Amino acid sequence: MTPQGSFYPMRRFEQGDHPVMFAYVLDDREHREALDDEITSRLTAIQELSEIIATAQLEWVGPRSHSGILEAVAILSRDVRGLLEARAAKGP
Repeated sequence: MTPQGSFYPMRRFEQGDHPVMFAYVLDDREHREALDDEITSRLTAIQELSEIIATAQLEWVGPRSHSGILEAVAILSRDVRGLLEARAAKGP
């Protein structure tokens, strides 16, 4: 992060793919707090989805019956990783 701000590309699942999301990070208190809030919100969503998977008695109806929930967890996890990397990145 820099005082002037910068766009930080967030990686996709496959290495070498072009980023599909960018985080604009600015090194000041308000932006750090907003970034932390976003990370916390996504981690909370991951926890809640994981608890649903772990505690619910989901019926198996086919090979991709739970793929929507698992894809949501994967996307949220990838986003959290990217936001944490953006938070830690030092600007030019």
